[in-house]
Amino acid sequence: MAKFKQVPQSFMFQNLIKYWGNMVKNYEGDCNDNDFFDVVRNCFDHDKALELIQTAYTAKELEEMSRAKSRSCRLDLTDSMDDVFQTLWNTPGNRGKCRIVLGAVRECMDADCRDGSHDTLAQRFAELKRIMKLDDLEIEILVFSYVREQTCFSWPTHVPDRDKPLYYAMALDRSYAEVVKALSPDGTILKFNLLDGEYDFCRRTLGGYLDGTTDETIERRFYTKTDFAEVLPWEYYGELAKGDGEILKRMLSGNVGRCNILLYGAPGTGKTSFARSLAKELGRTAFEVKQGDDDGKNMRAEARMVGIKVCNAQEDASDSMMIVDEADELLRGSSCGFSVFGFDFGGGKSTEKGVMNTLLDEMKLPAVWISNAPASAMDESVRRRFDYSICFESLNGAQRAAIWRNQVAKHGLGNLIPEAKIQEYAVKYETSAGGISTVLSNVKRMAQSAGKVDELVATLMKPHCRLMGVKDSNRFLPAKDYSLEGMNIKGKVKLEKVVKAARNYLDAAFGDTSVDRPRMNILLFGPPGTGKTEFVKYLGKELDRKVMVVKGSDILGKYVGESEQNIAAAFRRAEAEHAILFFDEVDGLLQDRANASQSWEVTQVNELLQQMEDFGGIMIAATNFSKNLDPATMRRFTFKLEFGYLEDEGKRMFFERFFKTALTNEEFAVLRQLRNLAPGDFRTVRQELFYLGEEATNEDRLAALKEECAVKKDGDCSLPIGFTA
Repeated sequence: MAKFKQVPQSFMFQNLIKYWGNMVKNYEGDCNDNDFFDVVRNCFDHDKALELIQTAYTAKELEEMSRAKSRSCRLDLTDSMDDVFQTLWNTPGNRGKCRIVLGAVRECMDADCRDGSHDTLAQRFAELKRIMKLDDLEIEILVFSYVREQTCFSWPTHVPDRDKPLYYAMALDRSYAEVVKALSPDGTILKFNLLDGEYDFCRRTLGGYLDGTTDETIERRFYTKTDFAEVLPWEYYGELAKGDGEILKRMLSGNVGRCNILLYGAPGTGKTSFARSLAKELGRTAFEVKQGDDDGKNMRAEARMVGIKVCNAQEDASDSMMIVDEADELLRGSSCGFSVFGFDFGGGKSTEKGVMNTLLDEMKLPAVWISNAPASAMDESVRRRFDYSICFESLNGAQRAAIWRNQVAKHGLGNLIPEAKIQEYAVKYETSAGGISTVLSNVKRMAQSAGKVDELVATLMKPHCRLMGVKDSNRFLPAKDYSLEGMNIKGKVKLEKVVKAARNYLDAAFGDTSVDRPRMNILLFGPPGTGKTEFVKYLGKELDRKVMVVKGSDILGKYVGESEQNIAAAFRRAEAEHAILFFDEVDGLLQDRANASQSWEVTQVNELLQQMEDFGGIMIAATNFSKNLDPATMRRFTFKLEFGYLEDEGKRMFFERFFKTALTNEEFAVLRQLRNLAPGDFRTVRQELFYLGEEATNEDRLAALKEECAVKKDGDCSLPIGFTA
């Protein structure tokens, strides 16, 4: 508590004396905390204080107080000054005289106090008053809250939070009514989070700025001006610039005032760069609300909201625009969770929707809000306050090619990376714009010749894709020895005809488009390992089309309605990329609605069925459990192919194809006895015996195949392995 003892007097000390002196003058109750008098003990000479007491009180009065029966009223002038003054204050009949002594102490300290109006702290409070447009009472409240937190000032008694406005009024020597009004929820102080919910100084918001740990102005503490030097040209955004971009340009032309724009969707899809390019195209100065503080730590939502409010109040709406990047936590609604088996699951950190709604309503500056969260993560009341929104989905091949092309030109690598390679990379590496830029900047730094670029791109992309969880598109290719021969497809339609039909479907000139053109939705069902996924790989290769694989885990979202949005997004992305859309293990998404226990299970099936109706590409669904599918799904499929276990000739074909060996009649007889063999079993056994090389015999292979059959629920391993009848 000796913080201000024997230190140069200043703005802080000047205000400490003032607020403490006002409290001495206005407070009438008992003092239950001797810390209230630490101002005297720490900041005033002990002997001088004793002299003032002995001047104000007669020797008889002091003697009587020293012999008081009550311990709390027994005076001992050898005690420290905080204890002495607490005793004087609480002794009945002596408070008036004690107040006079303390007034004299205050006058003495005032006389010794130098003018602190030119201190750095005083100047920062003045700047704060100007920027946040605080009136005299509001800045006094803020100064007092800071002085109380930083110094030895203490309340004379325990003060509940609800009573603090009354004690603020005493310390500031202002009326209770005007202090209560200044501290109302609609007032600037609480609205800007300058005080916390307990009416104490909010260190998270302004602590570093007022303490002098940063030289930034108050504006730059919370937001910065966008540097347009690295901004991409407007034409770079192609159809987005021509469509949504033109609408936004019309909306944001002139002095538009409040206009909230939402850019949301998958991360790494260019939302932030689009916002910056939009500002530049409009000729507006862009201000970006900071995400981190001076220590490199993420700012809390409360501090970011202060930045938004300061920027909104300070900058000119006629020629400026605010960009609030990474706004997920601000926009996410507290009620946007989901429920399973009666348990509610929230959506992570969130801002109270009423606070967010008020903030959006009070915007004077056009603002672009950027979020990676799905729309369903935001309360409906928040969503409807946006004047316009754009959903940025995962980049398709054409968009990635445009990014590659732009970044190649930006880094001056056009002579090393031709257009053909750009197209190849766009298909092969499904990464974000940031990943492409990072890799190419390193290629520029390291590449020596055109012949080494391809290898270098692959070397740099491999760890990046692994880090970001990006799958290698080359992995979804059929095995080199894959063939349709030997497969057991039940029904009249053979795989060769399905391939031909799919090829004709993609031929725009095929058939009469004036009639009801059939969809190309294909259902593959049957036991695991019977070749369903391999056929999809084969079809993609034959048609020279990318296969976009979607699993149930990719679709299911934690927010209400998110799964349906993910389903729709998958179909849109496949159509944009002209890809075959493959739903693997679709039974989890198309389960029978009659068995649904949750409403979202029904809406999920409805959405998938509707998308299948409207899809303009090839959609394939695979399942091991076709009986679990909703009955309405079956008529949505143009072809329904059942993949069965191999028949005898198919077993021979796959054995000789995978193991590059012929079977004797005796060996074939044993193979025929193995039931429920699937193409996948031969690959598993080949991998199992691969490193035995020539040591592996057909007997080993047949024994291993028998074991594969044995682990299946419907397998039959009762037949012996051997070459005896």
